[in-house]
Parts: sequence; C-alpha cells; structure tokens
Amino acid sequence: MKVKIKNKFEKEDNILNKINDFIFWGILILIIIIVYILISSKEYSFLLVLSSLIQTFSFLIILLKVIKFKNCNGLSLNTLICYLLVLFGRLSSNLFYVTYLPNDDSGDWFYQLTEIISFTLIIYLIYLIKIKFNETSDLNLDNIKYYYFTIPCLIIAFFIHPTLNSNILTDTLWTFSIYLQAFSIFPQIQLFINKKGKIENYTSNYIALCGLSTLFSILYWFDCYNYLNSWDIVLFPLFSQSVGYFILFFQFLQLFIMIDFYYLYFKSLCKRKEINTLSF
Repeated sequence: MKVKIKNKFEKEDNILNKINDFIFWGILILIIIIVYILISSKEYSFLLVLSSLIQTFSFLIILLKVIKFKNCNGLSLNTLICYLLVLFGRLSSNLFYVTYLPNDDSGDWFYQLTEIISFTLIIYLIYLIKIKFNETSDLNLDNIKYYYFTIPCLIIAFFIHPTLNSNILTDTLWTFSIYLQAFSIFPQIQLFINKKGKIENYTSNYIALCGLSTLFSILYWFDCYNYLNSWDIVLFPLFSQSVGYFILFFQFLQLFIMIDFYYLYFKSLCKRKEINTLSF
C-alpha cells in the first residue's frame, strides 16, 4: 500500500514538473517573440541578443530552483564565479563602447540590460550558495577552481585580442570573457561526475540553456569573425590579422566540452527520465 502511494506521489510530481517546464519554455519563447517584434530591427545580429537573453533565462531557472527548494545541491560555485567574470569582462566594454555590440536596434539598450540582469542573478546565486543555503551546497565536491582558467585566459587575452575599442584594457577584458566562457561550464560538469546520481530538470535545463546561448553566439560570430581581424601588420597584439579565428575556436571549445552532457540530455528527454551522472 505504501509503495502504491509513493508511486502515485512520484507520478504526480513528474506531471507537475513537466507542466512547470512547459510554462517556463513557453514564457521564454513568448518573450523572444515579443522582443523580436517590438524591440529588434530584425537584423542578423539579433542572434547575439538572443544568445544573451537565453543566458539570462538559464540563470533565472536555476535561481527559481534554489528559491523554491531552498537548496543549492548540485550547483557549482566555481562555474557561477566564472560566468560572473565573463559578464564583467563583456560589460566593461559594452557599457562604454559600441564596437562589440550587435547592430540590431535591440543592441542599443536591451542587450546590455540582459547582461546586467544576468550579472545580478549570478551575484544573488553566489550569495545563496556561500551564505544563505551554504549547508545544502556541494562545495567539497566542487573541486575545479575558477582560477584554474581565469589567469591563463586573461594572459592569452592580453596577448591575443581584437582592437576595435582602441583601448587595451576593454579590448582585453572583452576577449577574456570569450576565452573564459569556453571553460566556465567545466566545473559544473565535473561536479556532476564527482557527485554521482541523478540531475533534476531545473539544473539540466540550466546547463542546456548555457550551451544554447553559446550556439547562437557562434552563429553570429561565424558570419562576422573577419570584423574582429585587423588589416594592419603589428607586433602587438599577437595574431591581430587572425584573432577572429581564436574567438570562434574558444566558442566551439565550450560546445565540445558539453558533448557528453548533451548526449545524455537528449537521451533523457527521449526516455522522459532525469539524467544519471553515472553515465558520464
């Protein structure tokens, strides 16, 4: 009898989770349509705005999970710190210069707004993990530290970066954000491997959206990477005539790092089950 009641509650919980998923995805699609119709000038560069908007929703969905369950279980603090630094690097350029902004009308203010919202959401998530719900976090298993990537990426960005701003600081920081984003998800993937067990839907959707955000960014820069290259032969920065290829390489690298996750993610969608990290 107890087993039947337990199974009944599990089925009801699964149905409720699916309804919540449909609502979330429905809201995301609706907002994308509204932004495209009312704010965008419908140029190709809207892909970059779309990338940023999806990224914002990725952090929003995981924040809703933490608040709803009062639990930070399964979340990598190091991944969030990496993304915080990524957004800091982008905003340090995009709030003061227009050269790396999308030409679409939504790049006049909406793109920056989504980046600021993402930045704010991450700060709040870090506060929840480190302070409010610290006892529920997996800090002991989150052993791939953010500084393993930040320092090397910053050094590479200093020597290899585009010069559209004609400002070594903001050009370097913007490039640093691209390089670091390639590795930002790695601590989260490693935490899954260390933790073992199942990944609930909120967290798997959060990671899937991060990758989808990168995909739209790649689609934009794949068409525009030549814009980042310099036509002048200079000694510094290095590889100034081919820096666009470095930008593309690091973005493809993030998707490569996520290949195993996406295989399991789509497999779980087909089977309508949660991802099992024992399969990593």
